Amino acid sequence: MRRINLPLILDTFFAGLCAFLLFFTAIRYYTRNAYVALAFAVCACLLFGSLSFLYISKKQNKKLLLSRDEKQKKLLSLHLSLSTDDYICGLFEKCFDAQQKPQIKGSKIHTDEAVYFFIFKMQPLNEDDVAEVIKFKSDKKKIIFCCRQSAEAAMLCENFLIETQCIDYVYGLLKEKELLPEKYVYEGAKKISFFKRVKARFSRKLCAPLFWSGAALMFLSYFTFFPVYYIISGGIMLILSAVTLVIN
Repeated sequence: MRRINLPLILDTFFAGLCAFLLFFTAIRYYTRNAYVALAFAVCACLLFGSLSFLYISKKQNKKLLLSRDEKQKKLLSLHLSLSTDDYICGLFEKCFDAQQKPQIKGSKIHTDEAVYFFIFKMQPLNEDDVAEVIKFKSDKKKIIFCCRQSAEAAMLCENFLIETQCIDYVYGLLKEKELLPEKYVYEGAKKISFFKRVKARFSRKLCAPLFWSGAALMFLSYFTFFPVYYIISGGIMLILSAVTLVIN
């Protein structure tokens, strides 16, 4: 069952309503004819509402695709970081054409023109990783595939004419070759329970703001005509401030 896109509906309604009110008020003021103003206002409402719907829908779809790609990139980074050298080399060997004559040697792939190093890990590529590549003796071009790289590593690679390709390129390459994993390593991990998620939000930093806010509301309840709302809100904040210390 498809979910109702409530933000899109509300934004479209709001844009149409603004157009309706603007045209109805302006035209009625100048023409003194409510029927003419109503007709123009309805047309403006439908026109601007439709345009807003198309624009917002297109923008949302683009954002959704980008967010999906970013999520896939993160899953791919973790997947490759936790995979063995044999698996990685076997995966990227399929990206080369037969004319390039790819050969797996250890944790590297050799072609007639270049040597490919696969350094996928949780932390960004650092200078020590690049140093190991520099030490490798070869007259061929050196190319490093990694998840991400530090600024120092990027500068060192540039100085020694070493090419680096990060997860954006890797994801695009595997997607183009239809070699993205059917199931990522992380997808099989245990999901965090709702209580643990809530508990993680209650840090000690929240204690002081909640306490002083609750105390202030309690104090203001002595000077207002509707003290019950202040007492209830202040009481909730005081209870939450205590909870943050207990469960932290």
